[in-house]
Amino acid sequence: MIAINLDLDRADADKFLDRFRPTFEVRFDPKGELAAIYKVQAMPSSVLIDRHGVTRFTHQGFRPVDGAAYEAQVQKLLAER
Repeated sequence: MIAINLDLDRADADKFLDRFRPTFEVRFDPKGELAAIYKVQAMPSSVLIDRHGVTRFTHQGFRPVDGAAYEAQVQKLLAER
C-alpha cells in the first residue's frame, strides 16, 4: 500500500503524518500528477491496482461500513497470479 499526499504545503502533510503515524509508505505529489492520471475527483480516493498494473477497483471517499468490501477486494487481488 502506498498513499499519495497532495498537500501543497509539505509542513501540513508532515503535521498530519506525525499525528496519525501511518504504517505504510506515503509519497508526496503536490502538483497532483497522479491524481490527474487516475482521475481522482474526491478525497480520499482509493485505486486498487493488480500485480500487472491494471486498475481493478476505484473508490471515492471512505465510509467505515465499506471497509469489509474493500478488504475483500484487496484479498481477491492478492490471491490472483
